[in-house]
Amino acid sequence: MKNRYFVIEPDQIVADDLSHAIRVHDPEAEVVVFPTPDAAVGELAMRRPRAVLIHHEPRGFGRTPAGIALHSLNVPYAFRGMVSEAEAEGAHVLASPFNETTVAVLLRRLLEEDPG
Repeated sequence: MKNRYFVIEPDQIVADDLSHAIRVHDPEAEVVVFPTPDAAVGELAMRRPRAVLIHHEPRGFGRTPAGIALHSLNVPYAFRGMVSEAEAEGAHVLASPFNETTVAVLLRRLLEEDPG
């Protein structure tokens, strides 16, 4: 069975780069891209991802519909952005610029902590 990953990223070029890096780490992966967290909410329950990479500020994300859904489904996720923001919230972060190696390291870390 293929692993499914969600990339939530408004910039199509960045989303494509993330998708490519995920597929380098997991060649059989299905990567589904959404422009916003709200766009992904409906898909979360129907097609549970193995992990999610999100372009969103960590602060307050857990109270958003997407944050609540990810938490209730126990889906591991990480933010793409500033390390200092994420560290303040105790969140995982993929700092920019990223590459195939940094994406692979982050995914391994997320999936090691994934109880599902």
